[in-house]
Amino acid sequence: MQIALYSRCLGANSTFVAMDKYPEEFKNITSMIALQPSPPRAFVKTAMDKAKIPNGYEMFDEALKKKTGYVLDDFRPMENSKADSIPTMVAQVKADFSMPFHYVEEIYNNISAKDKKLFWIEGTDQRFQGYNYFGQNPKVMLEWFATHFK
Repeated sequence: MQIALYSRCLGANSTFVAMDKYPEEFKNITSMIALQPSPPRAFVKTAMDKAKIPNGYEMFDEALKKKTGYVLDDFRPMENSKADSIPTMVAQVKADFSMPFHYVEEIYNNISAKDKKLFWIEGTDQRFQGYNYFGQNPKVMLEWFATHFK
């Protein structure tokens, strides 16, 4: 059986963490699409800046720490993506209103796979449209996976 991964949003983040912690579990994976990996820091910072909440990021981070014991910087898909050595396409709404695209570029740049692709979804600033993109436009996804199935 040939296995490829289609990891979306926080699922992509979780896949990068798993690759970092358990690389042996990915030795039989042919390829992956990481659709809109999402650093939590980026979402919160963007939301607080747009809402013009003074010290909003810091207040959110402190509330998260009180509730969970974690801070936003404990969730770093940029760092975990370094462990990704399988062929990976990262796809993202480039004009995403909820997060500047440079965060996803950093994730992509850190992926250690030699065979990787960054695919920008254009024509919208709506993140949700990115989740629907491959359902409405499957050609890019199908070609990526077909290239990596033996």
